[in-house]
Amino acid sequence: MADHTPLPVREALIHELISRRKLHLCTALKFVHSMDAAEDVLQNTALKCLSGPPQTLPEQPGRYVTRMVRNAAVDYLRKNRKEIATPFEDESQLATAGTTPLCGQACLERRQELLSVANALSALPPRKRDAFLRHRLSEVPQKQIAEELNVSRTLVNFMIKEVQNSCADALAVN
Repeated sequence: MADHTPLPVREALIHELISRRKLHLCTALKFVHSMDAAEDVLQNTALKCLSGPPQTLPEQPGRYVTRMVRNAAVDYLRKNRKEIATPFEDESQLATAGTTPLCGQACLERRQELLSVANALSALPPRKRDAFLRHRLSEVPQKQIAEELNVSRTLVNFMIKEVQNSCADALAVN
């Protein structure tokens, strides 16, 4: 795929971004409230200037780049937004918090799924459960687990698969 954007457009936008870097950094900082994040926003803006600039140079490159920085900062916030899950006991608490029932319902569904998996794990023999958790969560190689349990690697593999299938079955029922 050939890029037909003239080089001077890219150069002009990058020149604007570099020559007024502090101003653009402050613009990004107003939105993201972190110097590292603001630097990331400027870097993303520079990449956009290099990879997808307009075909012709905008009448006011400074304003164009400033708008690009603002848009990149908003995109950064959207991608990195962290929601704090709050358990609600009844619908009145949802209304007080201004949260839609769907948010609480999604949280409840995830809790029920997690409880189903936890119950499936607790119903399994300790050796299988331990092998599964050590391999999946602690990233212990199957070879090492096999040596410690004094069994074959194939058996460890089957144990892990069996536990995984039990967890999947528990989720399917839920």
